[in-house]
Amino acid sequence: MTVGVDIGGSGTKACVVVNGRIIATATVPTGAVDGDGLGDLAVRALSLALTEAGARLADIDSIGFGVPGQVSSGLVRYAANLGIGETGFDLGGYVSSATQVVTLVENDMRVAALGAYTQLAALDAALRSLIYIGLGTGVSAGVILDGSIYRGSRGLAGEIGHVPVGTDVTCVCGSVGCLETLVGASALRQGWDGETPSAVFRSAVSGDVRAQELVDKVIEHLARAMWWLAAAYDPDLFFIGGGIGASTPSIRNLLAARWAEMAAPSALAQRVLDPGRIRMYDLEEPVGAFGAALLAAADGADRGYDTRKRSGRRNQSHE
Repeated sequence: MTVGVDIGGSGTKACVVVNGRIIATATVPTGAVDGDGLGDLAVRALSLALTEAGARLADIDSIGFGVPGQVSSGLVRYAANLGIGETGFDLGGYVSSATQVVTLVENDMRVAALGAYTQLAALDAALRSLIYIGLGTGVSAGVILDGSIYRGSRGLAGEIGHVPVGTDVTCVCGSVGCLETLVGASALRQGWDGETPSAVFRSAVSGDVRAQELVDKVIEHLARAMWWLAAAYDPDLFFIGGGIGASTPSIRNLLAARWAEMAAPSALAQRVLDPGRIRMYDLEEPVGAFGAALLAAADGADRGYDTRKRSGRRNQSHE
């Protein structure tokens, strides 16, 4: 039995996994946290999931966490949306001390990518690479290459949300004009009188001109960011999730249309910008928390995680 916890900017999801199957889930609001507050939130979320499962801490073998930012040996740094900077916070040490359970911590987009890939590869044996695009409070990507998590040399692979794209808006990370300042949930709320991001897209579909202008800008920048990723990694699939992605299915058609416009002048671009690669979040399980639990079960946060080693167990868990 393992517990996986996915800490997002607005909500934290936890699940209890036994032999590759989720038996209970729980969700708590993230709120404003930093330092020890993040640790307390993590313990509260996993405790609630255990209660839902009718289990105790003594019943579980390990705990896995997905959290924004740069992660190394349980230390979380540069999680701008959680108020954690260069000094960092030892989330792994805090939780393992509080629970006396082995705790593994990984970047949230990577565990989400792992959770999505594991579920989808069970249905399609040809799937070998996937990029998970997390659209929520922040914007980032998790990369699976040849069945394995790709972290990069500094543990920052996929941090597309903090690449400047030419605006004059100061980002929470300290840079100016980051992608997140245009595409993230906060930017959408500010541009649409505080309404939820999904409300902006609904209004655009309904014909509201101002909403359409805002959505067009979002899709333009997101489509270009995904073009960078497609050219760099050439994945089999883009899987779009996060709070915005999971609640806004219209994004796929908008992205596909924008890719078609971008690719029209070039045969090469048409091969790179294949809309068949784009899939919206359509899985019942919380992929971030599920991926964190898988990672913990494999005891692989620092040594790497190769889903090929689990192919038999994975297929059994989805029969």
